[in-house]
Amino acid sequence: MRISLRKQMILSFSAAFIVLNIIFGSLILNYNSSNYQKQSYDYINKIVKANISLIDNYLEQLITVSKIVANDSEIIKAVTYRNSVEQVDYSVELYNQRAVASKIKQLDVLNDITNAIIIGSKGEYLYYYGSSPVRGYNFGQHDWFNKATLLNDKYVRFTNFHTSDYLLNSRNKPTVSVVIPIINASQYNISKKAYLMCDFNLDPIISDSSGKGNSQIAIYDGKHPVYFSNNSQLSDGQKSEIAASLSSDNKSLIIHKSKDNPVSYLVVNEASAVAGWSIVGIMPLTELEDMRSTNTTFVIMIIVIACILVVLLSWVISRSILVPMKALIGKFNKIAAGHRDVTFKEFKSVEISSIAATAEHMLTNINQLTGEILEEQKRLATEQFKVLQHQINPHFLNNVLQSIKSLAISGDVDSISRATTLLGKILSYSVYNPYEEVELKEELVYTENYILIQNIRFNNLITYTIECDDQLRGFHVPKLMIQPLVENAIEHGLQYQHEGQITIVAENTEDEIYIAVTNDGATLDAEEVERLNEMLSSQDTYKQHKSIGLLNLNQRLKSCFGQQAGIQVFSREGMNTSIVITIPKGKGGWI
Repeated sequence: MRISLRKQMILSFSAAFIVLNIIFGSLILNYNSSNYQKQSYDYINKIVKANISLIDNYLEQLITVSKIVANDSEIIKAVTYRNSVEQVDYSVELYNQRAVASKIKQLDVLNDITNAIIIGSKGEYLYYYGSSPVRGYNFGQHDWFNKATLLNDKYVRFTNFHTSDYLLNSRNKPTVSVVIPIINASQYNISKKAYLMCDFNLDPIISDSSGKGNSQIAIYDGKHPVYFSNNSQLSDGQKSEIAASLSSDNKSLIIHKSKDNPVSYLVVNEASAVAGWSIVGIMPLTELEDMRSTNTTFVIMIIVIACILVVLLSWVISRSILVPMKALIGKFNKIAAGHRDVTFKEFKSVEISSIAATAEHMLTNINQLTGEILEEQKRLATEQFKVLQHQINPHFLNNVLQSIKSLAISGDVDSISRATTLLGKILSYSVYNPYEEVELKEELVYTENYILIQNIRFNNLITYTIECDDQLRGFHVPKLMIQPLVENAIEHGLQYQHEGQITIVAENTEDEIYIAVTNDGATLDAEEVERLNEMLSSQDTYKQHKSIGLLNLNQRLKSCFGQQAGIQVFSREGMNTSIVITIPKGKGGWI
């Protein structure tokens, strides 16, 4: 029997499409059956690693801020005094309390620190921040605190989950703490130890901490839980089985159902590199099995529907898939080309609309994250500037005041007037000037005043020259940018000879602006120059304990003018030492 070409095409296409659907559906079902547990493991492992990354980043910040507070000289002085006397002089203690209160406020940079307590050698609190402690409470009588103070292998320890019965207003609220020793390096007897204990909240950094989703996160210290959702449905026996598995270093296991809980769970654990805690991800297998069954039913239904409708709706399906997919691909190509204002219209296909909605949501998140990163960089630069703005070198002030005193003794009224006028200008500019960016000519005037007041100390043995292109005088730069480099040149380059030449040059080239501070004093060896330049190009202030001023200025320049801006050190035996600031053009500064 002869049939038309159209029927042959429809029958051939329909047969091929049906066969392909059946084969493809069978492969999906087979893959779904054999790999669902591995997929579940990969999924929950990603959740665990993501939480570890969040927790470690948070704990690193917590350690850094706590160490800064614990190592503060005012706090060490106050704690040493309290540990060394039996009868407290309240005039001294009142001063110490004010000093400690001012320093411990640095903990405000981390919003999740609920309170902090400084604990003396007798186990009782000396000072606190946040909620008021119970008077007479002895921390040394509690195992959780004693374990955290056994600092044989680590400088910093994290406690287990413990009650906060030492607080007046939160006595029944459980918490986690970080404990850092307060050590007086000049004290011969180190038996009188003191500790800074900061209570902090883990909830903001735990994904799905409520336990209401299809996965949950728990934190263990060895066999003991540090954090476990109160809404968890696991039985006590299942929790004990998880704790037992941690000691055997199993990275994943299945916790079988029990008489108290008819649900089996897939458990994955990884260790936190900072706290040493085991971060445990828990996913119920019942939901995954239901998902597999649902997927199987869904695939079979799709195959059946496709077999029924393919003959009648083949051209509709082609059009409904290919046309919107091409439009969607066009949108993706625009995103790949760098466009961030792409919008997605509503498609008739639910699946394609879902893809479009997901892509639009991802694009929104990318724009939001980009904005947040820029805001965070600006915030960091602002905070660093505020610290620098209020950081008046006490040695510099003391030296200036001593010089004024000497002039007063010798009766040199004109020099006293000149010194106090210069000091007033310096303080007015560095402390009271509220602007974060100033014109280059103002920064150069301030720097010259600084050199002039230093010359009062050094009997005018420091000579200097300042050269600046006229086009650059109105260029806006970060405040206090040049003076720290001059101070560095005086303190390090001229520290042994107390005399010499300092040259400041601001040069305007075609592509970049260069500002160089040069001194003819002591030079640096090649290894030190290489170390400084490597540090400036790759490190930040959180990873260094030396050259913080150079690093801080380097980061401020990058925040203001982009990553191409920065500082470079040049020095060689027999030549001058120069610190050169490079600012690319087209990155702001002209107002």
